[in-house]
Amino acid sequence: MTLQAISKGFEYYKKFGLSFTIKIFPLIFLFGFIASIGSSSSLSDGISNLDILLLLLNNFLISPLLTIISIFIANDMIEKNNRDVLVYYAISWQFLMKVLILSLISTFCIGVGLLLFIIPGILISGLLIFVNYFAILENKSILESLNLSWERSKSNLFQSVLMAAFFWFITILIITILSSLLVQDEDLNQISQTYTIISSSLAIYVQVCLISFPILAFYKNK
Repeated sequence: MTLQAISKGFEYYKKFGLSFTIKIFPLIFLFGFIASIGSSSSLSDGISNLDILLLLLNNFLISPLLTIISIFIANDMIEKNNRDVLVYYAISWQFLMKVLILSLISTFCIGVGLLLFIIPGILISGLLIFVNYFAILENKSILESLNLSWERSKSNLFQSVLMAAFFWFITILIITILSSLLVQDEDLNQISQTYTIISSSLAIYVQVCLISFPILAFYKNK
């Protein structure tokens, strides 16, 4: 099931990837641009209040909005529902707080699990893999989304854990590659803002695509 969902997800991306990318590009670029400003200032002057503010802005506003909009757009493309792209940007705000809270809960639980010899973190990641889809596509409450994801994943735990592991493997791989390219520059203060924008944008774009296609295909395979 997991391999089928991954394969189907890549088929969806091949079919809809260009249109999908164009629609989410403004937020992808904004995320990369904000990350580059924070990176540039911290490299030269150390961590400041501005760095913290920019980090919070990206992680507590831009990133959740990207998750919501991307899932909506990808789902509509798969279901052949045509809506103006501005509609997604308009309706996403009503889901922002819910998705943000779910993300914080998931991050905390997975983080604690990873500290407990990694395996519990991977298991929790698998059990919570569907929370955003229930919250966004079915408009469930926070508690309902957590419970529904837990129950659904528990009934097919091995496949859910495999999908979560696939997501984190690809994410960590991309971040590692980008980081290795970054540290090759002997003088970190000379790293161009353009490179930082591209690398930050690419990292978040890969995560968004995984959420919007392979994992969405896995979710829809009820």
